Amino acid sequence: MTRLILRTSLVAALAIGACASAPPQPVQQDQLAKAIAAPDRKQPPQVLSNATRELLRSRMASHTNDMADLVSAIMILEYPRIAERAAAIAADVNLARPLTNDATELNSSIPGSFFDYQDELKERARRLEATAREGSAFHVADAYGRLSETCVKCHAIYRASH
Repeated sequence: MTRLILRTSLVAALAIGACASAPPQPVQQDQLAKAIAAPDRKQPPQVLSNATRELLRSRMASHTNDMADLVSAIMILEYPRIAERAAAIAADVNLARPLTNDATELNSSIPGSFFDYQDELKERARRLEATAREGSAFHVADAYGRLSETCVKCHAIYRASH
């Protein structure tokens, strides 16, 4: 009887100790710090034509909804929905770069660096989609941190401050 009590106590102590140990720290600590820091804008936002701002405003409204849905899925680790939302973001990032001097006035008024951010966003959204299919919470958080870092960098350059 004493051995049974001793054995039970030992198993309980080990179980409590295992539960009480601190989980490993996520690898995305640096991305979190960057995401919550104020944007590093050294100059005022780049000036865009009214037509360009209007196009981007409507695109960003859709983008905002996609990102909100993505964050919601990430918060509850709903991996299929994370992959679906990331794929939708990658598919929606499709403003065409002007190819020649005959480009439309609208696309030629968008600075080239905008398209660089667009390409980065598409690549990072695809990476998040692939990571979500793997099912690792820390890897999804890291991939999302990189995706949102692209958003913040682009906003820091092109959004007017209020």
